[in-house]
Amino acid sequence: MPLARSLLCYAMLLLLGMSAPRAAAAQNVQAAALKTYLDCNDFQGCDFDFFRTEITAVNWVRDRQVADIHILVTTQTTGSGGREYTATFIGLGRFAGVSDTLTYASPPAAPQDEVRRGLARVFRAGLVRYIARTPAASDLKISFGEEQTAGGPAIQTKPQNDRWNYWVFRSSLNGYQQGEASFSSKYVSLNFSANRTTAAWKTNISLNDSYNESSYELSAGDKFTNVQRNYGANLLEVKSLGEHWSAGLRTSLTSSTYSNQKWAYRLSPAVEYDIFPYSQSTRRQIRIEYNVGVERVNYNDSTIFDKLRQTLPSHQLSVSAAAREQWGSVDIGVNGTNYLNDRAKYNLSTFSSASLRLFKGFSINVFADYSKFNDQFFLPKHDFTDEQILTRQFARETHYRYFVNFGVSYTFGSIFNNVVNPRFGGSGGGMMFME
Repeated sequence: MPLARSLLCYAMLLLLGMSAPRAAAAQNVQAAALKTYLDCNDFQGCDFDFFRTEITAVNWVRDRQVADIHILVTTQTTGSGGREYTATFIGLGRFAGVSDTLTYASPPAAPQDEVRRGLARVFRAGLVRYIARTPAASDLKISFGEEQTAGGPAIQTKPQNDRWNYWVFRSSLNGYQQGEASFSSKYVSLNFSANRTTAAWKTNISLNDSYNESSYELSAGDKFTNVQRNYGANLLEVKSLGEHWSAGLRTSLTSSTYSNQKWAYRLSPAVEYDIFPYSQSTRRQIRIEYNVGVERVNYNDSTIFDKLRQTLPSHQLSVSAAAREQWGSVDIGVNGTNYLNDRAKYNLSTFSSASLRLFKGFSINVFADYSKFNDQFFLPKHDFTDEQILTRQFARETHYRYFVNFGVSYTFGSIFNNVVNPRFGGSGGGMMFME
């Protein structure tokens, strides 16, 4: 027994002695792992918890100031109705100057799980060149999809004929109803779209119809009902003229009880120039659009200008700029409309949004838009009741409109962000799965 006890103690000491260096080595590898910062907006597939649990070979951090790699993800709609995600890998610190760009295109109506798995594959591929320069390189296992499937040869992708010729159609019906003893509301909307996008042409067609009704019980026991009805049809046809120029045609037929329009038809050819190539549109763009058009309107009620119908020729200039970089994103635009039959009538609007990381842990978010106008041709010539004013049943005279949203945040503490713990609903207090 003493001999057996001695042998057991010796074996335990030997195991401890062997495991200590291995543990120390594992800790050294983890400490040297890539500090990775993911810069991904809240679009579909941007599931940070999923990426942290699927890609564990890196140290995920919450601030780019301490990161080795900054993964900047931007997105835009593809012609088929899916999304193209552009992942830009920006080297920082010891990897400064080492950058790469990869893309992933999701099919239309792809479920969130498919999108996030596609993005995870892109992230893994992009991180390889950086991990190869760390102590974790010895653990890399790379596969190019050359494995046999069910004992047969690897499956090859084959081109297929597109019987739809790039056309994509969508339709949707949405509605809700809510109420209580003194109030009820219901809303129904119907939408249909047909889109075709190629490198040379872009066609967007949309139809929409909506009905919104709200009923209120007033203090005297009377009942007031507010009904708003809108419908519209829109067509956009665009011809590509290289990496910077494009020409197009916009046309629309709309109706709105709120804007006193029985129907309004507009036709306007346009030309656009982008200072940056269109291929860089997910990261940066400065677009200038000019169009000249004419609008024919029939009103539900006589306007304040004693008009039941009207023809409005106009021209419009729009300038917009957008950039998304390591420090954040900025999006600004100015739009001006002037009427050729009455130069005193105009509409000028501007908007700006910014999300900036000013220093470690501190960020600021701002959105603002402002419109100044003198073109409310559609205002009906009658007095509004208090109920109509309170429920905004009809548009009323005004010469400006604005909206401002502002927020700041500051985060400090541990820089590491690897652990996912979903117990008791995680940090969000709940979970919802949506397809």
